[in-house]
Amino acid sequence: MDLKKALLQQAMKLAQNPRVMEVAMSPKVMGAAMKVMSLRGQVESATSAATQSMAKALNLATREEVRELRRTIRRLEDELHERDREPTPPADDDAQG
Repeated sequence: MDLKKALLQQAMKLAQNPRVMEVAMSPKVMGAAMKVMSLRGQVESATSAATQSMAKALNLATREEVRELRRTIRRLEDELHERDREPTPPADDDAQG
């Protein structure tokens, strides 16, 4: 049996224990769990802000700017292909002669 399965089985046994369930349901533990879950979002947003300010200071493009540029290029290429597919109007020979 691999380690992951063994750990999962032990966790399931613990989760079924009434004392563990009582502790897990306590308001203090629930509040701490919510703080831990929200911490990830806070860290990601702080990291993103720091990355963007560093990229701006170093005059580098961010991932989002590169994505936006790729979208714009793709849209412009699509417009060019549409124009290439459109039939060109016939030349008016009467106006020249």
